[in-house]
Amino acid sequence: MTYGKFNVDWRQGIDFEKLRNNRLNRAHQMLHKYGIGAAVVFNWDSRRYLSSVWSHPYSRAIPKDFALLIRDAGFPYVTMKRHLDDHHMIANAPWMKDRLVYDDVLSQPYVIMLRPADDKAKRWAKVVSQMKALMKEHGVEGLPVSVDYADPIFIHELEKAGLEVVDGNAWIMEADMIKFDDEIELMKMAASCQEAGYSLLLKEFRSGMTEYEAMSLMAKGIYGAGAEYIEGWVVNSGPRTAPRNFNSADRVVRPGELLTMESCHVTFCGYKCCYDRTFLVGKTPTPIQQELYETTAILHHKIMDILKPGISTRTLAKTRPFPPKELKTLQDIKELKTIYSNHMGGMGVRWDAGPNYLPSEPEIILEKNMCVAYHSIHCVPGVAGVSIENTYRLTDNGCEMLTLWPFDDLLTLGF
Repeated sequence: MTYGKFNVDWRQGIDFEKLRNNRLNRAHQMLHKYGIGAAVVFNWDSRRYLSSVWSHPYSRAIPKDFALLIRDAGFPYVTMKRHLDDHHMIANAPWMKDRLVYDDVLSQPYVIMLRPADDKAKRWAKVVSQMKALMKEHGVEGLPVSVDYADPIFIHELEKAGLEVVDGNAWIMEADMIKFDDEIELMKMAASCQEAGYSLLLKEFRSGMTEYEAMSLMAKGIYGAGAEYIEGWVVNSGPRTAPRNFNSADRVVRPGELLTMESCHVTFCGYKCCYDRTFLVGKTPTPIQQELYETTAILHHKIMDILKPGISTRTLAKTRPFPPKELKTLQDIKELKTIYSNHMGGMGVRWDAGPNYLPSEPEIILEKNMCVAYHSIHCVPGVAGVSIENTYRLTDNGCEMLTLWPFDDLLTLGF
């Protein structure tokens, strides 16, 4: 991050025009590689990646509409609605000239609607007819169509019209797996938004506040720093850290307790990082808290020694570090056992994409500018738990940590 988040006329910051074209060209390369003629893309993050058109994140939860990317035909077709938003879409996205269309060119029946099946079939049949006309216009008629996810009636109508339907997830994940340099910069900017949240939390949180109040401080700092949105929260304190809960509560945080703060996938210009930190509220840690923290933090130094170009995801799955099975501070308390989790997945425009170390996924050799999030979690049930997560990118001969909030020492807040 040589410069700030926002471009000015007197220096070259993020070159968004170059980035848009780089992503588009790579997507078309993937369509050629997999023999795909057109791609129906419902996924919100993928549509943003291909078009850079902003749409409200509520369509992340429901596959509301799709973009249609036709091989070698430039940016994807994106359907507009005939209301005031049209003006903003056209004015904001001049690179999408001739690709922002209305229903008469490409209909959007929506995936989830309370319509009878025969009515939905008619609507989707119209879409298929429009798609075939556009594919013919661009010289790819008869080639397979990829779909990431859709109404089953849509799939049926595509096949009924003689089109071969293939998977639409693998090629787009492969396309965005190796980042361009500007994408790395945007991920750092996303991380800096969360760091603003941690700074405000450290400054203003006090014991006696609730987990919800901790969230509100984080959110104020994050949104004040220019983040687009936060995908979710995992906020735990005291006994709720052990084991970890994937939620937050109105629980009052008391002195001597651990507080874990994960603002999930804070996003800036479509890019995100995974980031989690654990704090101590207002006093000296107990021996168990201190040892839990140290053993969790050291796993990140060990993973940084392993993350290098040339290592495979299968090897990474086997060699990733694990915490000790027993803590020294628990040797005299045999009934207390530790539990842990240490997992990782690809990060960038989407969470948990490629490369992924899961043995059920294809083996991938890590390359420069691939990015992974590594999460280490370690707890003694009913006593205390620690969560630390960082996002790393592969460099020429190692890795770079994109999430720079310190984690070696257990920071104290709330006093």
